[in-house]
Amino acid sequence: MAGLALKLAPKEQVMINGVLVENGPRRSQLLIKTENAKVLRMRDALYEDDLIGPASEAYYAAQRSVAGELSTEEAAEAIRATLPVLDKLDPESVAAVEKALESDNHYRAMRSLRSLVDDERARSVATG
Repeated sequence: MAGLALKLAPKEQVMINGVLVENGPRRSQLLIKTENAKVLRMRDALYEDDLIGPASEAYYAAQRSVAGELSTEEAAEAIRATLPVLDKLDPESVAAVEKALESDNHYRAMRSLRSLVDDERARSVATG
């Protein structure tokens, strides 16, 4: 059976199907065997205060879907609303996001949006 192997640092937090789990004092590995489990590393999480533009808003919507806070349909609608603006910045990343949305893989959408979020943050600091 295939699955997801998570290598966790000491005290690292991860949300699995809406449950927050914290690793103990040593490195460890978790094997998630349930297909389509919703897994979010908290170090990758954005918070409402972090939303500064369309990329972070799209990422946050995808993240909320992964965390089980939004339905996949609601999240996809919110993400798609940002894509026309993001397409002007990075059409390749937007194409990857659209492909991820077609298969309801919001974790993959998050990964595709990460570089856009980092760029958005860098621009905000530079103009800030």
